[in-house]
Order: sequence, then structure tokens, then C-alpha cells
Amino acid sequence: MRTTALMTRRWAATAVICGALVVGCSNGGTDGGGAAGGSGGHAESLKDEPKPLAAGELTPLLLTSTDLGYGYIQNPNLADDADDKNDDVTTQGCSALERLGKSESDLNFATKAEASFTYDTSTLGEELHSDRPSVLSAKLSTLFNAYLACSSYTLNTGSTPIEVQVSKSPLPKVGDEQFGYSSTLNLPTGSQVVKTLAVRKGNVAVILVGAPGLVDRHIDKAVGKLPAT
Repeated sequence: MRTTALMTRRWAATAVICGALVVGCSNGGTDGGGAAGGSGGHAESLKDEPKPLAAGELTPLLLTSTDLGYGYIQNPNLADDADDKNDDVTTQGCSALERLGKSESDLNFATKAEASFTYDTSTLGEELHSDRPSVLSAKLSTLFNAYLACSSYTLNTGSTPIEVQVSKSPLPKVGDEQFGYSSTLNLPTGSQVVKTLAVRKGNVAVILVGAPGLVDRHIDKAVGKLPAT
């Protein structure tokens, strides 16, 4: 399983290859919500927390084209080899992201489900992750703090360097914790802005990545599909 730490990198790599953004996976900085820490809580406190949902329980909670409305087309599920094609994607010029790349296997969540959609020439990607609430909180904080640690960095996709600027994003007032940032990718075809929002609700976190307007329009609906805490 690939961690959400790869989101922006896969988006950018696909943008270079295809000339348009197609859903991938990555995260960045926190703007308020999000408990710091790396252990995910002590063993005793974990016993009292809700257990992670099974992958089969996450899948029905994903957005569908029916949820999104007219004009949205659901893309086929990402193939396993999509990750392999982006293994040569690296970051440079931001020590926090470089450290993250070396330890991202430690940031996997217990279960995951994902979907992606095309709307006109824009794209919207969704990931659902489930784990103990304290684990979700700590790992999301680590991921987003790493991406907001630097205002800019270089994304290398093979031999193609892409300059990326990162900024904080306003956060929706939904769920238990919220995280967000925007990335401006200076691609050969022009600049592309990708917004990443994550909301934790109990033992499930939803992450939307894509065109800022689409992310803002559908985050409430995505969180609304999650189980009540």
C-alpha cells in the first residue's frame, strides 16, 4: 500500500506525462487542527479507541459520480503499476520532505480506499483511510506539517524538474480535525494549482485532492458520508 505522502508527487508526475492532472496521492501542511506527535498514543489509550474499519467497509463510503452530480465521470481504479511508474519521483530543496520520503513506510494507515473523477478538464481524487483516531491524527499531522514546512521545493520526475510553491488553505469546519494546503506546479504546459484537504472524523479520514473549486465544492459531501462518531 502506498502512503498518502505520495499524493502530490504522483499528481505532478502524471501532469507532466499526460499534460493534465489525473488523481494520485500526497499531502501537505497543517493549518490548525491536527495533534502533533509520532507514536499515535500509548498502548493503554489505544485499547479504548475505535478500531480501524475494514477496507470493505470503507469502499461504500467513497464518493460516486451520482453523489457529485452531472458531468462527473469516475475513472478506473489506479493500477498497482501506477506507483511503480512514479518511483523515480523525488523532492529536492526541502529537508522536511526529503526526510519524509525516507520514512513514508512508517506512515501507512491500517486500511485505505480510493476513487478519482474527471469533470470537464479538471480532476478530483478521493482517499479514505481508517485507523485508531490517535494514529490518524498523529500521522496526518506529520504528513501535512512536512509539506507546509517549506514554501517551495523542486519535484523531480525522472529528468524533469518541476518548481512547486506551497501555501496554506482555509479549512472547512467539519469533522474532528482538518488539514489543508495548496500546491502551484510550474509545469512545461503552464501553472497548475492542486488543493489537498483532509478531514478526520473519528477513526476515518477523507482526503480530497484536485482542482481547488472541486475540492471546496465536495468536501462537505465527502465528510457527510463518513460514519457518525
